[in-house]
Amino acid sequence: MKPIILLPVLTSAALLAVWEALSASGTLPPEIPPISEIGRWLVTNLDSANLWTSIGQTLGHWAVALLAGVAIGAVVGAAMAAIPIVNELLLGTVEFFRPIPVVVYLPIMLLLLGATSGVVVSLAATAALWPMLLQTFYGVRDVDPVARDTARVFGLTTPQRWIWVTAPSILPYFSTGVRIASTITLLVAIALELIGAVPGLGNTLGTYATNGVYEAMYGVVVLTGLLGVGLNAVFERLERRALRWHASHRHRMT
Repeated sequence: MKPIILLPVLTSAALLAVWEALSASGTLPPEIPPISEIGRWLVTNLDSANLWTSIGQTLGHWAVALLAGVAIGAVVGAAMAAIPIVNELLLGTVEFFRPIPVVVYLPIMLLLLGATSGVVVSLAATAALWPMLLQTFYGVRDVDPVARDTARVFGLTTPQRWIWVTAPSILPYFSTGVRIASTITLLVAIALELIGAVPGLGNTLGTYATNGVYEAMYGVVVLTGLLGVGLNAVFERLERRALRWHASHRHRMT
């Protein structure tokens, strides 16, 4: 195993061992069970249909929200970067709404739509929109003006310049934005499921916590963490494949 991989594994194992020792000695409160009990619950419930249903519901919320947030954010960000009048019209609105946590909108959405998947998807998509908008905006602004002017001199139309010049230039920004948006979308979806009692891992976590089943509660927390790590690894792999031509990724592969 490579040292860069081995070190985090050893660090995690040491932290888990300390957790187990503190729980066994009674240093930690009973609401924090030993890691062995959490692991036993996970092994016992890995074939639970209810648990996998909750995972599927959360992944469904995540996928739809991410797709919507990425699409809207990329389009708006590109328009703001490429068209000055659009930037002037939207900049103030973007700067006003961007710092507001999407959880603030949850009570209003619950009143309007009830505790439904639509509430989770719409708010999680809003959270995903901002990193994509900013990454696309800065990506388009960072396109080499010499390359853009050269393409114009050679007679490329505006759509052709977007395809052959702008798109390859912004792809690293776009990929980073998708990875950031993916993590934010998952976190927001689970938080909204928890607060809004919408079916999913968040609601399952809240149910276990309310009923004092702490090993199950922490088990769901571990599952959400593993889910986030797995999704991030998938997007990193896709990014490396899509950008293997890029200088930074060529350097990693050598």
